[in-house]
Amino acid sequence: MQALRSPPLPPSSIRRALLMATGGFLLSACGLGGSRTASAPKRPLSAEDAQLMHKFRGLRGGQLRVDSLFRVRGLNIFDEDGHLFFATAGMTPPHRANSSYGADFGVPKFLRFEWRDKTEMEPDGALKRGLPGRAFYGGTILGNYTVPIASRIPESLLEDRRRNGGGFRLKIRIHPDGPLIGWDLERGVGTGPDGSKFHHAGGDFQEAYIYNGKVLRRGWYIHPKTGQRFETDY
Repeated sequence: MQALRSPPLPPSSIRRALLMATGGFLLSACGLGGSRTASAPKRPLSAEDAQLMHKFRGLRGGQLRVDSLFRVRGLNIFDEDGHLFFATAGMTPPHRANSSYGADFGVPKFLRFEWRDKTEMEPDGALKRGLPGRAFYGGTILGNYTVPIASRIPESLLEDRRRNGGGFRLKIRIHPDGPLIGWDLERGVGTGPDGSKFHHAGGDFQEAYIYNGKVLRRGWYIHPKTGQRFETDY
């Protein structure tokens, strides 16, 4: 038996079929990829930003260490762009928080700190900007401080890191009279000048060096108002 064959399509029908097939592919492609627009050109760096870019070349973030000298609640830390840098509902000494962070110039230019007498977690607007994190609001603000960061990091630390490596640590300790800022480079145990693993430790405080549960070196901090130095066990 001879197979039945469909009659050939006229040229106009062929053109319409091709057009529909092509149009369907284009619509599918638009649905998958969405409209594409050229990204906005970046503004030229200011003299300050160019200097920071050079100073922190090779560093785009590091480890963040945060602790407190008292029971702090509703702690929010924002960077110079108003983005949430760190937040916690509460922190009691000697507990600490360790995490990593990223920054365009290696570290934030400055940080703004606030803490409260109670905590209520609410979206801080970061989610609307496509950024992670939720800040704490409500109650009465007990602390509100803005402190410089990038300008305080010494050139000698950054040069040593470029030559010899090491993990950069930005450290924060909350004092009732204002935040304390510290920094160092982390390398192998026993390589530091004091027998620890930390190099170029500086700033307003240094945490205690504890190894196998034993305090090998006590910590210290400088009072943010009086300048007096105090020792700590953590």
